[in-house]
Amino acid sequence: MAKEEQGNSSKEEFTNRINKQKGRISSKLIEETKYLSQTQKQSWNEKGFILIPNFFPEDKCIEINQTVIDIVRSMVGNSEEFNHAYIDQGHIGIREMKPSHKIENIEDEMSKVFRLHQTGIFNEFIKRDDLLNIVEDILGENIDCFLSQFIFKNPGAWGQPWHQDSSYFPFDRAPQVGAWLATSAATKENGCLVILPGSHKEVIHEHLPDDRPGSNYGYTEIKDHDFKKEMPLFLNTGDLLLFHSFLMHKSYDNKSNNRRTAMVYHFAETGTNFGELDSPTNEWISVRGKGLP
Repeated sequence: MAKEEQGNSSKEEFTNRINKQKGRISSKLIEETKYLSQTQKQSWNEKGFILIPNFFPEDKCIEINQTVIDIVRSMVGNSEEFNHAYIDQGHIGIREMKPSHKIENIEDEMSKVFRLHQTGIFNEFIKRDDLLNIVEDILGENIDCFLSQFIFKNPGAWGQPWHQDSSYFPFDRAPQVGAWLATSAATKENGCLVILPGSHKEVIHEHLPDDRPGSNYGYTEIKDHDFKKEMPLFLNTGDLLLFHSFLMHKSYDNKSNNRRTAMVYHFAETGTNFGELDSPTNEWISVRGKGLP
């Protein structure tokens, strides 16, 4: 089978798998709160997200970025031939299928790095009380962090099409909470996140393969929807976005000369069943409640 045929076959298989989630709905609303303000509660229930400016210090964001770069550089040398994925010391690195024209270091070719939240500054972040207090009001007092990914949005990188994260999560409970930390400024030019407020109230839609030649593995697209009310999120370094796993979102292409970075975590209620086979990018770590030792 030719490389292109293998790619198309893999995309089709992946898309068929995530479309098993099509039609699911999450009607759970926040009712009583201990930590969220009324404005935050309303934003979550009505819009599907909570934005917290200046949540994390800029120097800590710089530390995150440099730590991931160090991980990537130890994961693969600059002289290696192109490979899609690398695994090293529990981390999974995914190379950009459409790399930047200007490549000086291996990080200039990277797309994402997964499974970072076991140790160091990444583990410290998911155990912050000010973060977990908010997540507790959404999910309850028993909380796991099951997924972490650092996003390199290098110059020239395409954005990810419209999708719902829960299409990737074949779990028996919903929703999950995404925590998107901007570790650099996010602008329209460098490929910021774009959301469709209120779309978390809808079912999981059909996701079709991203049909752009050379698009990243795992990219799918919602096409049966009107996105005229899309809302770009221009974030400053250290801003934190918490969002519902059914919320439709995408990102713009990076048309700037600078990298746009983000550290993203996903939280679920402890005891969530992930189905017959868990994703290799997931790692379940209890951070609050009965799951702790």
